[in-house]
Amino acid sequence: MKTIGAYGTGILAGSKSIGLLAPRSAKADEPLRILQCSEFSGPYATTGMYSSRGVKVAIDRVGGKVLGRPIELIDRDAPNPGEAVRKAQEGVEKLGVKFIMTSPSSATALAVMEYAAKQGVFMIAGGGSDQITGSACNKYTFRRTTPAWGAVREVVPRIIKEYKANTFYTITAKYVFGEDLLQNTKAVLEEQGKKLLDNSYHPIGESDFSSHLTKAMAAKADCVLFLNFSSDTVNSIKQAVNFGLGKVSRIACAWGEGITVFRAIGAKALEGTIWGLQYWHTLDTPKNIEFVKAFKDKYGEVPPYSSEESYAPALNFLECIEKAKSADPLKVVAAMENYEYDGVTGREKWRACDHQCIKKVFTVRCKEPQAMKSPDDFVDIVGSSVNYLPCEKTGCKMS
Repeated sequence: MKTIGAYGTGILAGSKSIGLLAPRSAKADEPLRILQCSEFSGPYATTGMYSSRGVKVAIDRVGGKVLGRPIELIDRDAPNPGEAVRKAQEGVEKLGVKFIMTSPSSATALAVMEYAAKQGVFMIAGGGSDQITGSACNKYTFRRTTPAWGAVREVVPRIIKEYKANTFYTITAKYVFGEDLLQNTKAVLEEQGKKLLDNSYHPIGESDFSSHLTKAMAAKADCVLFLNFSSDTVNSIKQAVNFGLGKVSRIACAWGEGITVFRAIGAKALEGTIWGLQYWHTLDTPKNIEFVKAFKDKYGEVPPYSSEESYAPALNFLECIEKAKSADPLKVVAAMENYEYDGVTGREKWRACDHQCIKKVFTVRCKEPQAMKSPDDFVDIVGSSVNYLPCEKTGCKMS
């Protein structure tokens, strides 16, 4: 394993299931190991790299140690849920890992969190599916990302207002997260008295969106809303602009990855489009200013969403290990529950009832290229809100 500073990192792309091994007991001077199961290959590959960078900045922020123990980050490529569970099994049963993070796939998070709970391992689940802190919740798993329910209730009403949109067409990634975005969009449109004309599903990693775009253009909706992520969003919106979709309908994306996607699409194609974002690097809070500086000092660029979504919870649970004076997962769980603090987005809290982080989510509008003050100045924030189901309505029965 290659070691970098206070932490190690390695990427294993194709390991096989290793079978059940006896759990390892940590020695006082043994590193505290964090396993990150993310996508370092496939359509979400950049997310893995940036998620790893976010955790590394968090480790730097605590001086590379917790309770006097060096911190070791172990990166593993998890291109699908089955592979993610195998990598988690390797980490827990062979390497003695007690802390796992996943991103960005909701399907991967749901698979790994079930395994982690059975093993008594603390987990931060990346992904926006409502199930993570809803019907699938467990006492070992926490989630920072605002779920689809709250994110859609921030961005879709703003799209309706900004675009004066009465009719919508959706293009949706066919997996659990895309389905959650679609069902919540349908609910909001119904609540607002607006109409969904039709929807087109596509598989993750789709390369040709022509059939979906042809149907969308024929529908002549006021807004075509993209319910996908990362490279799927890049490919679909680039092709939409080339097709001339913007001459027929306004374009919006309910859940954007942020600056990495904006750079890939380009400012001219983005002009005037509306996006829902979990994070934007210009947030004027003391903790975000600290984070952006630390990230830029280390990597020479502003942090994207996937880095913030790994940095913030990693820093929180490292703080809670110190708070609990123990790396025992159950004691860290107790320290995280109802932990309230000044965070990147402002005042934040880890809710005890479902282990959901309560924080803001944002809507942005992309600027005209000539209005950009720097190469990364893509958007104006047009709104933000804190939207979460009450605990009794999430479906979470903590176990």
